[in-house]
Amino acid sequence: MTNGNSRHANTMKEQSRRILRDVKGLGAIAVDNVGEAADRIKSRGRSAVAEGKRTVERAQERLIEAVADHPVRSLLIAVGVGALLGLTLRRRS
Repeated sequence: MTNGNSRHANTMKEQSRRILRDVKGLGAIAVDNVGEAADRIKSRGRSAVAEGKRTVERAQERLIEAVADHPVRSLLIAVGVGALLGLTLRRRS
């Protein structure tokens, strides 16, 4: 009986070792997948930031052109926006 229990214990140990080895392997695969996903997200983020910068630069150029083409209108709009902000902020205080 002891011999049977000993074999059973050895079999259980071997199965446990195999399971541990498999879990470690799956963990390594998961780490690789997470690393690849992080790299893809970083790349997309960089692309989005670059596109955002280009969009802001184009908007800035259009704004400068609009102010240069219509300086009086631009000044009146700026005064109106400033007055509205001033009134709104004064009411909150």
